[in-house]
Amino acid sequence: MSIYGIELLPDNIAECRANLLEIFASYLNLGEDDELYHSASFVISQNLVHGDALKMRDYVGQPITFAEWGYIGKGKFQRRDFRLDVLTGASGFAEEGSLFAQLGKHEIFKPVKDYRPVTATELAAADQGHAPQEAA
Repeated sequence: MSIYGIELLPDNIAECRANLLEIFASYLNLGEDDELYHSASFVISQNLVHGDALKMRDYVGQPITFAEWGYIGKGKFQRRDFRLDVLTGASGFAEEGSLFAQLGKHEIFKPVKDYRPVTATELAAADQGHAPQEAA
């Protein structure tokens, strides 16, 4: 849930996602019918973005967003999406000696979307197109 990437070419993003999922499944000895396999597939599909990193836009022209996945206990995960352009633009605030250096210590990043807490079972279902994750 903490690996992220952006790839411009559609065949490369597909291959990257497949390779990462294969490594994960192999490490945990998961088959394609395992729930955890499908949960991981969904997270990888959200964390590895098909887009242009220089323009900070996805393949359909929307701003690139990355999902933050937080474990909130009792088998549930909370997803919050953040825009890449906002995150990279605000990173300069934390530079030492900057007029805005102190702002980096505050909650200055607001998610563009919050989702309701979900279980690994619900993530697996979303991967199979059965139950898309909805905003909170």
